[in-house]
Amino acid sequence: MVKSHIKFSLIDNEMFHKRLETVSESVLHHITMSRVINILDGIVDASISIFGNLPQTSNGKCYYPLFLREPFSLKGVDFCKFMESQHLKLMQEGRVIPLICMLSESWELFNFQPDRIFRNSAYFNVIDTLEKNGIKEQNVVWLTCDKYHRTDFRIKAKFLHFDYFLEQQKVLSNPFTKIESIKHKFISMAQGVHRHHRYAMTYKLYEENLLQHGLVSCPEYENFSYVSTPETTDQYMKKLQGFDPGAFEQWKRCLPYNIDGKQNLHQTGQDESSLFKEVFLLVCNETHQPDDTVFLTEKTYRAINYCRPFVVNGDTGSLGYLQELGFKTFNEFWDESYDTETSDHARIVKIIGIIKNICAMTNDELLALYHAIRPVLEYNYNVLKNYEQWNKLN
Repeated sequence: MVKSHIKFSLIDNEMFHKRLETVSESVLHHITMSRVINILDGIVDASISIFGNLPQTSNGKCYYPLFLREPFSLKGVDFCKFMESQHLKLMQEGRVIPLICMLSESWELFNFQPDRIFRNSAYFNVIDTLEKNGIKEQNVVWLTCDKYHRTDFRIKAKFLHFDYFLEQQKVLSNPFTKIESIKHKFISMAQGVHRHHRYAMTYKLYEENLLQHGLVSCPEYENFSYVSTPETTDQYMKKLQGFDPGAFEQWKRCLPYNIDGKQNLHQTGQDESSLFKEVFLLVCNETHQPDDTVFLTEKTYRAINYCRPFVVNGDTGSLGYLQELGFKTFNEFWDESYDTETSDHARIVKIIGIIKNICAMTNDELLALYHAIRPVLEYNYNVLKNYEQWNKLN
C-alpha cells in the first residue's frame, strides 16, 4: 500500500453532531438516543472517533462530514436545521462537499427488489433532506464500509469504500505479539448481539466436545428472527449437520459462557493482547446478516493486529475481501473453501473441521505450525499498520 499524505480538510461541525444527538425523541420518533461516551451510539455513527486527529491541508478539497448511523431512521428528519448557516451556504454553492459517513455498520441503502419502490430506499431519506435544503445529489460523497455497492443510473452521489474497523485497529500502538506458549488452542467470542450463526458455532463446538480446548463466550439462548427473514433461531439450528435435539437442550442449559478478563477494550483504544497471548487460533464470529454484503469488524482485524491465525464465521467471501485489500490468509495450511460456501451451515461445518484438526495437535506441533505461519502473520500486521485509506478523499 502506497504511503500518502492527507490533502483535504474537514469542517469542524462538532456542534452539529451534538445537536443531532440531543434532539428530542418527539422529533425523531422511534430513534433511540444515547449520550456520547468514548464510542458514540444511537444516531451518530461511531466512525466519528477516527476523524478527530487527522492532519489537514487548506489547499485541497473541503468536506462537511455527516456521521449518520441509521439512514432508515432519518425519513422526514430535517437534520440540516442543526447546521451552521454559513456551512449550509458553502454546500449549496458547491464549495464544500457533503461527506456522508456510515462506516460502523453495513446498512441496506437501496431497494433493488422488483416488488419494492426504489425511491423509498433509505438512501433517499438523506438525499431528499439535502436537496430540500438546496444541496445537489451529485455533489454528495458517501463513505461506506460496503465495498460492493451496486451502480445504478438513479444513484447520482459518489460512493467511496472505507473500512472503519481496519482503521480502528491500525491506530492501536501494540507491538507484534508473538506466541511463546500455548494454553488455549482457540478462542471463540460470540457475546454481544444475538446472531444465529454465533449460536450455531458455539453449539457445534459443544457438540464436538471441543470446548475443553479453548476459550468461549456466548450469551444465554434467544429464539428470535431477523427483520428480513422469518426463520427463527430454533429453525436455523435444526438445519445443522448432525443436529441432536437432546444435546441442543443440554447445551442451552449450559449458557451463558464467559471468558475471564475484560473484552472489547478496543472501543477505548486499549491493548487487548493479553487476551490472546497464549491462544493459537481466533474464531472470528462476525457481524453476519442474512444479505449479500461482506462486512468485517474488529473481530477479524484484531486477529491480524494481534498476530494470530484466524477463521471467519461470517459472510460468504470474507477471506476474498481481505485478499482484495492486500492481506494474506491461510490456504497453505488448511482448507479455506468454507469462504465460498453460500450456506452458513456448510461454512460452519468446514470451520469446525479446521478447529478439530487444530485441537487434535499437541502444543509442540502447534508451535511448529505457528513458526511456519508466522511470515503470513508478520506480513498482515505490517499491511494493517501501514494501510492507507484517507487518500481516497484527496
